[in-house]
Amino acid sequence: MFNLNIKNTKKCAICKYWYDPTNSAISPRNPKLNLWTIDDRSPKKKCIKKNHEMSPMAFCQDFECKLQIFLRF
Repeated sequence: MFNLNIKNTKKCAICKYWYDPTNSAISPRNPKLNLWTIDDRSPKKKCIKKNHEMSPMAFCQDFECKLQIFLRF
């Protein structure tokens, strides 16, 4: 389990293209400070953009945050 600031990271677990409809790999730690917990042991899921299985801790340039409504600037 990793605590990450979702404003400064591009991990697959918080990308809208990583197919995880239940968001089982992420949980809020302190959303006011943009801190979320990512479960690095969660199974690989398909990236809709790349059509490839990706780890929740992987990252790429096609990243788009699925948690935009929680971001605090």
